[in-house]
Amino acid sequence: MPVITARQLRENPELSDFSSFGIIKLKRGETTESHFHDCDEWWFITRGRALVAIEGEEHEVGPGDMIYTPAGEDHEIIEVYQALEGVYIEGPLVGEQRRGHLHRSEDD
Repeated sequence: MPVITARQLRENPELSDFSSFGIIKLKRGETTESHFHDCDEWWFITRGRALVAIEGEEHEVGPGDMIYTPAGEDHEIIEVYQALEGVYIEGPLVGEQRRGHLHRSEDD
């Protein structure tokens, strides 16, 4: 199968080693909440500038940068300085194999 859509991958995870992929688009001033995944995640930034945090360490990112977040590490977009665009890829699910943004409870 030469083309796999995001929907096909969600419905048939055996089609790829990736668990998810998609396009990142955030407007100036937008943020994301702190979260983690049960997979490694890569962001490839193609446009814009932003401040991101991975495990509390802050990094300014822009076009041409790749951000790698290992499974289980908390990360967030703290501030978007210029409209941000890029692509993300999530690797195979590990551990509890939960999809999506996961959040720490107060007990963690």
